[in-house]
Amino acid sequence: MTPRKPRSPRSRPGTAPGHAIESVAADSGGVTVHWQRYSDTVFEEQPAAGLDAALTGMRPDTVDWLHFASVPDATALRWLQERLGLDPLALEDVHNGQQRSKLEFYEGHSFMVVSVPVPSAEGLGLEQLSLFLGPHWVISFWGGDPALLEPVRQRLRKSVSGRIRKRGADYLFYCLVDVAIDSCFPVLEAIREGIEDLEERLLEKPGGVEATEIHGVRRQLSGLRRLVLPGLTALQQLLHDEESPLHPSTRRYVRDVLDHQARIGDQVDNLSELTASLHEMHLSAISQRMNDVMRLLTVIATIFIPLTFITSLYGMNFDTTVSRWNMPELGFRFGYPLVLLVCLGVAGLMVWLFRRRDWL
Repeated sequence: MTPRKPRSPRSRPGTAPGHAIESVAADSGGVTVHWQRYSDTVFEEQPAAGLDAALTGMRPDTVDWLHFASVPDATALRWLQERLGLDPLALEDVHNGQQRSKLEFYEGHSFMVVSVPVPSAEGLGLEQLSLFLGPHWVISFWGGDPALLEPVRQRLRKSVSGRIRKRGADYLFYCLVDVAIDSCFPVLEAIREGIEDLEERLLEKPGGVEATEIHGVRRQLSGLRRLVLPGLTALQQLLHDEESPLHPSTRRYVRDVLDHQARIGDQVDNLSELTASLHEMHLSAISQRMNDVMRLLTVIATIFIPLTFITSLYGMNFDTTVSRWNMPELGFRFGYPLVLLVCLGVAGLMVWLFRRRDWL
């Protein structure tokens, strides 16, 4: 997994909810947003508009999308609370970050958090996309790769007579949720390819895969599993809750997103099972390798048992002049070569027997 980013300071235990936002003075100085305003006949875009100017220029006859490329400080968030009436609890969730996927309904607006998997060279991390939906506006906060939301921007720029320009803010809200959730599929495909590569390496050479590689994949899937169930719950709320701000014509598209989220959950479960099987194969390969080593050592020890007996027997060196029963073979002229030949013969015979029984 990617190293954890420094988190915003959290309130001390016992602090009143929303204190981080409500305890500061409202100020939008120096804060810029990517502002897009559109309707079926109008389209305007300012990539670096001042927050105050954007909030002042919002009109009820168009849809306004204000996007923050990073999370602003508490003073700017307080400005949003003052101007648009955004709930301080939701703004505190934006400020703190690291929230699970969820959906909240407030008076005059809705708030949704979508956890987005972000691959990197170090592994896989989770970033938070925060979305506010109002009667004719959407406000988004995303500090990750700007390319995530670029397909939606392109649709707004090019689709002069398309569906997205003819519908309200709830459809834009759906589009942002959809692109965030669909970003899981390339990540899952990359994980699947990694698992298949590990499986091929394990089959070709049992010792060619380290346990840390398998555990790394399991940690990634564990992180993805944490976003599946909360995401399903939030989307079901968006579809079925009486307070849902979605127009009936938009809900059928959200059902498709819900289906995508369910497919993501199924794929995560499937990949988890494959990883568990891979882990079992790895343990089995280690066990088999250990058994092979132990079998080889046992065969070697078994071969040397009779040789040890022969050499220890003839190492007693009883004096044959005292008694004729005291190992007369010690007086043979070729006794030593004969013992060596007997030892080699016994060892060769045992090796032949072991190979015939497929023990070697």
